[in-house]
Amino acid sequence: MEGSSSQNGSSTNTAPGNLENNNSLSYKTILYENMFNNRILLKLGEDGFITPDEKAKELIKELSEIKYLYALKVLFENLQNEFSSQVLANSLEALVDTPFNHYSKESVARLELHLRALVTVLERICFLPIVLSKELRDKVYNSLAKFAEIHRKTTQVIEIGLDNNFRRNFNQFNQQNTLHSLRDDETWFQEIIRRVRDLLKTALNITPGILTMAGINLPNDCSILSMLTQIRQSLSFKYPVASYYVDWRIMLIIQNNLFIWSESSEKIISKKFSELVLMEYIWSFLEREWGNSADKFILDSQTKFDEVSNKVVKTLINAGGILNHLSGNKPIALPHTLWFGILDLAQNLIQRSSRIATYGLCYYLAIESLNKAPSSFIQFKSTELLLHLYNIDSEMFSMIEIDFDQYTQKLSENNLEDSLEKFRNLLTFVKEKYHEDLKILIILEKEKREKEKV
Repeated sequence: MEGSSSQNGSSTNTAPGNLENNNSLSYKTILYENMFNNRILLKLGEDGFITPDEKAKELIKELSEIKYLYALKVLFENLQNEFSSQVLANSLEALVDTPFNHYSKESVARLELHLRALVTVLERICFLPIVLSKELRDKVYNSLAKFAEIHRKTTQVIEIGLDNNFRRNFNQFNQQNTLHSLRDDETWFQEIIRRVRDLLKTALNITPGILTMAGINLPNDCSILSMLTQIRQSLSFKYPVASYYVDWRIMLIIQNNLFIWSESSEKIISKKFSELVLMEYIWSFLEREWGNSADKFILDSQTKFDEVSNKVVKTLINAGGILNHLSGNKPIALPHTLWFGILDLAQNLIQRSSRIATYGLCYYLAIESLNKAPSSFIQFKSTELLLHLYNIDSEMFSMIEIDFDQYTQKLSENNLEDSLEKFRNLLTFVKEKYHEDLKILIILEKEKREKEKV
């Protein structure tokens, strides 16, 4: 698929494109099969490893192999699975200690998958009354520098003109802030979770907006943001966390409860209703972010972002083990990290959803964010979300190719030639990263089908 030409006469070459799939399976089918019928997890069950604890113990023995790493991430992402505190702590330690003894193009996909798995385990620990030892917390803090160095060496190998993998940065910021929030030798975090959950139960009966379209009668004097303000005011962290993290933590608690209530055997709420509620919260947060960027020039914050980004990278690489002693300072974060994170929640939702309405709402969130993007940080996440939708249904979202061309034209019209070149590099990187991610899923699906033939 060819991209259209920009005003300067050169092709933008921004078409998303598709990875050739010899199994003639759609990306959506492959993704679903690997999430909900993962071959490795099914095989472990057949071999007598029945409980989630038993499966996790086996998987952490082989974390250098992507298929086992992916299975571990899927295992921990399933909120119906319950784990012992010891298995969670052991899994966290294994992920921190896993060696990366070579650097290649495939290492980009592996590193991102590894960090996602690590953050997922850390999140499971957050939702249980577990206090990590200082030694283990120090180990996890020190891994920030290690993973930053791995990323630096990997990008030197692939040399495509992109200085940052923003997904890796985002995962590390959350890792750092979550560790700060767990520094107490108390389990007060459970009280925060209880408060948010109780308020969410109330909110399900008074949430305005999208829910009114579902035929639910709601009062006019309520708003999501006012309820979120109530929650935010009730939260306090003994040690400083980044400014975005409080809202991010609230959204994670809301998301987790909605998924648990809609996916449990009791079906406390329907999956459709769960998605409507979550989309309402996501939309409210992003509208606030868009409002803060209104009436500003395109990529208005790029210079500031570059300055902070360089500082962040140097801190992650050089500070390493001393990060855990900086309890008097707020952890580092890039501008608009909450915006990036909310878009990531939208991407997580469409991976679990089969509803066209959800896909459509997420498309508008992504394209609006791209057009309002104050920096390459939000450019990256918006592009990733758009390409994800395109590969779920390239016919339904065929307009995304045109969207990218129009965006590059917009950069050219504003005489942002340097930003235009960087966006092309960013788009190339995201497309190639998607191809590597899809290769992993296709390999796993092929192995599953070959096993079924035996």
